Amino acid sequence: MINIVLVDDHQLFAEGIRSMFSDENDIQLVAHTDDGNEVPNILDTKHIDVIIMDIDMPIMSGIDCIAMLTKKGYKQPILVLTMHQSLRQVKVALERGALGYILKDATKEELHEAITATAEGKKYFHSKINDQVFNYFSTRKSAQKKIEDLSEREIDIIKCLAEGMNTKTIAEALHISDHTVKTHRRNIMHKLRVNTSNEVIKLAYESGII
Repeated sequence: MINIVLVDDHQLFAEGIRSMFSDENDIQLVAHTDDGNEVPNILDTKHIDVIIMDIDMPIMSGIDCIAMLTKKGYKQPILVLTMHQSLRQVKVALERGALGYILKDATKEELHEAITATAEGKKYFHSKINDQVFNYFSTRKSAQKKIEDLSEREIDIIKCLAEGMNTKTIAEALHISDHTVKTHRRNIMHKLRVNTSNEVIKLAYESGII
């Protein structure tokens, strides 16, 4: 039996989920809360296999709740169940620690599949966002491969660029000469095969170093 806790601020929706799986032999909703702050107590007092998390909630957002649970070391897999299908929201949820992402217009069969996969530690993405997620991870992998060729000093300089610093302020911050900064910037662009600082920052963001 897969025990799930639903973190969602819509009581009617929660009752719908409970009713949906009431006749199932392998999934049951054992707890529901609209306050992310209550989730640790639920996890400490009940056997929970999967956390189903909405994003928009009034007391604590789902994203903040995911980050809190990850920071506190809870290992239960988190499946985001939301109306948001923008890649930005998906990326943030995954970066905070979510394992799966499914939309609220999913069928019962899709939700069942998502919960089962997540309980087994597998990633699951709704069909409407699957291609976006695949492209995101492909881009991120490619960016990471390029970033691996950079030195620690070059990465420091990229982080400074991302903060809007120019050559002079970077030199002062890192206690090196303007000439050295310019040399590093040329080398960075050569290694990453880009022509502008904005392209450098974009690759750094995609790789996850900033």
